[in-house]
Amino acid sequence: MHRRAVLGTLAAGCGTLFAGCSGSRVDGEVVANETPLAFSHEYATQATYSGTRVVVEVTAENDGHEPITPKESVPNVVCTFLDATGETLHQSGLKLTQFIGVGETITLEFTLAVDVDDVTRYELRSEWLEA
Repeated sequence: MHRRAVLGTLAAGCGTLFAGCSGSRVDGEVVANETPLAFSHEYATQATYSGTRVVVEVTAENDGHEPITPKESVPNVVCTFLDATGETLHQSGLKLTQFIGVGETITLEFTLAVDVDDVTRYELRSEWLEA
């Protein structure tokens, strides 16, 4: 009897973890890039105890001929989460102030924790900002 209770608890826990994970597909693209960073990106839908969230993981490689240093200008990478009508649900940016050598990569993460059921796409932009 104890074994069934444990299995039932495990099944309920797995159901909670995967709840919302089979939602609609979220498409993403880099819509603007003024920097020498080359991007690859993917998203995941994650269930948490407080709800579901969408996480976009971005890998950025310095594909230029010089290192990126925080002396004058630095890349600012922005992720905008959009609904089916193109309305912005959330937008956040990361100002990259660390040294990034030629050929080096960094990993960035953007999270949407509200309006998760409404998100259908995300857009990435990278532009130069004063350091």
